[in-house]
Amino acid sequence: MRLIQSDDPVVEATGLVYRVRRGTAGAPMVLMLHGLGGDEDVMWIFGNTIPPQATVLSPRAPIRLTPGTPLAEYMSGGYSWLRPSPLPQPDRATFATAVDLLRRFMSAAIEVYNVDRANVYLLGFSQGAALSYALSLAEPDTIAGAIALAGFLPEGEGQPTPPDIPLHGTPRRGYLILHGLDDDQVKIRWARKARDTLRALGAPVEYHEYSLDHKVSSQGMRTMQEWLKRNTNL
Repeated sequence: MRLIQSDDPVVEATGLVYRVRRGTAGAPMVLMLHGLGGDEDVMWIFGNTIPPQATVLSPRAPIRLTPGTPLAEYMSGGYSWLRPSPLPQPDRATFATAVDLLRRFMSAAIEVYNVDRANVYLLGFSQGAALSYALSLAEPDTIAGAIALAGFLPEGEGQPTPPDIPLHGTPRRGYLILHGLDDDQVKIRWARKARDTLRALGAPVEYHEYSLDHKVSSQGMRTMQEWLKRNTNL
């Protein structure tokens, strides 16, 4: 996986450092989004679940965490897409900006890597899953489906869907949601609520719960691999 830091149209358009595994021209693209305290490296543990023909990108979030960051005191460093806030409402000062940044990153990557612009998939963990939900609802014509790992659907005040961004529908391949029953960072109720809200919006949702905490099981990895293979037709 190449680290891209400069002299690159995607970096120039967004300022985001990223790693990429280039696939076959014209094939789908998978955009992996890390969670709170992660970086461009941590999501590659899921790389083997993604068909090798797909182009895979993993950007580094723009907000650097420092020791003692409010609501992230347990983090020793890393990066964040949003300023930490109580779940499930995202920080309104950084949420719409993060969604727009990822929209620009996705658009630039589609052009640079010559992928199928109607077959982009998102794979997000925790906070990255929350951004995957939001981006997929904003760009359903481009995003074919999304995998949400240990995540939550961002909510606005008095509404079950993301605030401050235009919502244009649901992705045609829908969602795969995987969550641990013992997750103490993103409680299981938020995964169940995301499932129910997305189904009410008309999205296909495949949903699985596992007896573990804020992580993904080996069975979950196999489920991801099967879901991606089936939906990307690779």
